[in-house]
Amino acid sequence: MNFQSSFLTTEQINLEVEIFFHQYNPAMSIPVPIEEIIDIKLQMDIIPIPGLKDSFIKAGLDIDAFISSDFKSITVDKFMYNPNKTNVRYQFSLAHEIGHMVLHKHLFNELKFNNCDDWIRMINELPQKELKRVEWQASEFAGLLLVPRKILKNVFRKAIKDTEKLLDSKYEKRKDFILETAIECYIAPKFNVAKYTAKIRIERDGLA
Repeated sequence: MNFQSSFLTTEQINLEVEIFFHQYNPAMSIPVPIEEIIDIKLQMDIIPIPGLKDSFIKAGLDIDAFISSDFKSITVDKFMYNPNKTNVRYQFSLAHEIGHMVLHKHLFNELKFNNCDDWIRMINELPQKELKRVEWQASEFAGLLLVPRKILKNVFRKAIKDTEKLLDSKYEKRKDFILETAIECYIAPKFNVAKYTAKIRIERDGLA
């Protein structure tokens, strides 16, 4: 199987993110309504399947969602799927799969998989080096999409200032404590992402 991905930098991925963001979220809504974008604007199905993650774990894979090779659906583990409840892992997984669609369409078009067994078979046949590269690229896309650079910069500054005002004076010089508190209480909830995702985005944009 000829599965060879292109080398993409964070800057190159961000260019693709900005195009996607302006096309499908022109109002610049935060948190990014990724489920709405997928369901309404991309007209893709989101299919919850009980025990999906367990099936992958048995196959030695740490996966809780996958996009079909025809880009008509995203299958997720049912434990994550709850439209009435915020789930940061669910949001990131959806954005990650969209990253595959945007960045790796030419690769996925050559593959044929639409169910869990097909996906496991396909993953096991792919070169691990290439697989790690496309997974990193999709995760980078997801982080940049859910925590857009231009919006993050302003949110970060305000969060730090608000946190400094709230904390007792004994914490004034503890920048690490201020940063962690700002991420947990303001920044991560603002973008509806995990603290880890917010922290990675802040570090990579050189804000802290």
